[in-house]
Amino acid sequence: MAEPMSATASTGRHRAWITTAEVCEWLGISRETLRQLRLRGVLQPGKHFRRWGCTQGKGPLQWHLENVEATITGWSRRHLRQ
Repeated sequence: MAEPMSATASTGRHRAWITTAEVCEWLGISRETLRQLRLRGVLQPGKHFRRWGCTQGKGPLQWHLENVEATITGWSRRHLRQ
């Protein structure tokens, strides 16, 4: 899968933190699936996601693509074996 254009800065460097829409597109999952993984504790604040903006903890989420992808891959392998 090609890298989303917005995940690459104009200098060609990969951004570590991307939007919810970008991570869903990149991983091929829905916003609801991502939300459920976050609410169930599979994805942890600080490691997988963070809030941004000056909104006192209610701002939009940003996601660390590499950490999310690694965790989801490992999590799905474990749960498919059960």
